[in-house]
Formats: sequence, structure tokens, C-alpha cells
Amino acid sequence: MNDTDPRGLLRTVKVPFNLKAIFLGALGYLVLMGGGMALDEVLGDVGPNQSVISGFIHQGLASCGVNVRTIPVIGPEIDGIISALYRAESRALDWWEMLIVGVWFYAVLSVFGGAVCRIMALRIARDESIGAVKAVRFAISNITSYLLVPVFLGGAIAFFWACNLLAGLGSSIPFAGVLVFIIAFPLAILSSLLILLIAVGGLLGLFMMVSAISAEKNGTLDAISRVFSYLYSRPLQFFFHYFVVFVLTFIIVLVGLGIFPGIIAGSVSSGDVYAPTEQGLRAGMERAMVPAFPTFDGLGIHAVLIAAVSWFFTVALYFGILGYVSAYFLGGTTAIYFALRKEVDGTEDAEIWVEGGDEEDEFGLPPAAPAGDAKPSEPAAPPPAPETPPATPAPPPAPAPEPPPAEEKKE
Repeated sequence: MNDTDPRGLLRTVKVPFNLKAIFLGALGYLVLMGGGMALDEVLGDVGPNQSVISGFIHQGLASCGVNVRTIPVIGPEIDGIISALYRAESRALDWWEMLIVGVWFYAVLSVFGGAVCRIMALRIARDESIGAVKAVRFAISNITSYLLVPVFLGGAIAFFWACNLLAGLGSSIPFAGVLVFIIAFPLAILSSLLILLIAVGGLLGLFMMVSAISAEKNGTLDAISRVFSYLYSRPLQFFFHYFVVFVLTFIIVLVGLGIFPGIIAGSVSSGDVYAPTEQGLRAGMERAMVPAFPTFDGLGIHAVLIAAVSWFFTVALYFGILGYVSAYFLGGTTAIYFALRKEVDGTEDAEIWVEGGDEEDEFGLPPAAPAGDAKPSEPAAPPPAPETPPATPAPPPAPAPEPPPAEEKKE
């Protein structure tokens, strides 16, 4: 990276604090979980402490060879955070259930994540602000570009997979199969490498592709090509930046949803588990961290009021922290995109798409005006005639010379 960049390699730490982005992050989480609860009912076979959203995340990571429960030291904490954020333990999902939940997850990410990335892109690049409603409208107007990202990635993987399948089928032909195998096997190695590169780039760069569309508005293929170029040309910078963002996000979640509520409960607690304040505080805060509505069974009026108040403020704290986590992670991803774009392309941060700027088509040309809006051209006015300078008056004629005086006659 350019040494003159004042933020340097740690620029991703300085993600702007924006209340509108935090609000949209919390709202997106609420919409995601609301849809997840609906899918729990539709898909069925879900236990009282299970969730398809949690199952989707666990199985998605496991399919990539990542089992969070086996990560040394912090594995149990990460698994507990996933279970706490997504309401319940995971359950096994069939492939079609994974597809349905994945579509819902990415649709929410496209709308709310795209809006948060748009807010952060304007703040980071131009120090400008945009309203939450306007940011959501921007994301919805570009929803096709967001949703086509996994379609293109999956289609490319499916194409090369089919090529390998055809190579295997051709090699099974008697006699000629050996010749086909000699020719096709090196190509199968190449296509398998492309499958691996596409899968790794798509998994690691998915969130950055959302940031690229929100910043550039250049379409799906441009976002994919940019992120792949940045990832594979600057892998050290890519992983370093994301390592910083993931570590800080983990710390925020651990402190905000684990340590901080414990400090509140421990400092307010009276120590008497049978006291109304203690019973109401425990009932309210424990249900708020699920989150779920409080239950007032067996509580007196004093404990019910304490439970209601503690539940309300703890829920507000819970969603506020989740909104900040979402805004920080997506803002950090957007900052990584700008950092790598400057490193690879030499493009300054301020060069992003802004509303009202010059639009371009796929060939880089201004869009043609619609035929109905074309106006007949008017004949050009003739050029004005050159001005004639005013005539200079002629000087008056010189006076005629006086005749010499006549001589007098002599007498």
C-alpha cells in the first residue's frame, strides 16, 4: 500500500460510527430471524431448541471443512456465540433446505447489507451522509446485481464440474477411453483448480462483492472480477485486513453480549435470589438475551415490573450491539475493498458512483436518450454579420491660396 496513506494497513480499524447503519444492521438481523422462525414452522421437524438459521451456518462452515467446535481455545466460545445470535442450537438440514435458507439469508444480506455498505462507502470515500430509507432504496434498485453473484459463482462451478463429469464418462468408453483419459485428465486437473479458486474466492469475497456493488454500481460481473483480482493478487493484505476485522468483531460480540450484561446483572443484583428485584431482573434479562418475551409465572407485581423494565432495556441493548456488530463488519469489509482497490488499481477512495453522476452503458459510453424524448433539431442560426467600423469623417479641404496683390499702374 502507498506509504502516504495516513491510515496505512490498519485503516480497517477506523470504521465510521453511523447510527443509520447500526439501525439498518439491527433491523436486518430482526428480519432475518423473523424469516428464520417462519422457516422453522414451514420446514418442520425442528425441536424446541433448534433453528434452521443456526443449522445453515454450522453446515455451511462444515461443508467448507470448518468445524467451529474443534477450533482450539476459542472454538466453544464461537459456537456459543452462533447459538446465542441465532436463537438456538443447529439441526441437520437437507440440501434443498440449505438452498431455501441460503436464499433467504442472502436476500436479507443483499437488501440490508447492501444498504449498510452504501452508507459506509459514502462516509469512507467522500465523508458524505445518506438516509436509511434512501440507502435501502439504492439496495433494492440494485437487487438483481446482488442476487446474481451466487448464481454466477454457482453456475461457473457447475460448468467446470460438468466438464470433469464428461471427461470421466468419456474415459469409460472401451478402447478409446484410454486415449480420451490421456487428453481429458490434464484438462480435468485444470478445471478442478478453477473450481477450487472460484469456490474459495466466492466464499471469502462474498461480503466484499456486496461492498463493490454498493460502491461502484457496475454490475455483478464487475464486482466478481474486481474482488477475485484483489484477493489473488494481494492475498497477504486481504487476509490481514479480514483477520483484523474478524478479531475486533469477535471481541465486540464477546464483550457486548457476554461480559457487559453480566456486569449489569452482577452490579444491580441484591444477592438474595428470593428478593422480588432479583427474581424480576433474572426473568427479564435472561429472556431478553434469547431474545424472547418474558414470562411472569409466579412473580409478584413488584417483580413483574422489574422484569418488564429490565427486559425492555436489555432487548434494546441486545439489538443495538448486534446492529453495531453488523455495521462494523460490513463497514470494515467496505474499507478493505477501498484499500485493496487503491493498492491494485491505484483508484482513490473518492472515485465511487454517486447519484446524478454520468451513467455509462456496458461499453463505457453515455446512455442514449429514449426515442420518445428526442426533439427535432432546430436549424442553426446564421452567424452574425461582422460589424462595420464607423466611417471616419474626411478632413476639411485646405483653404485656397490667396492671389498675390495686383501691382499699381505708374502714371
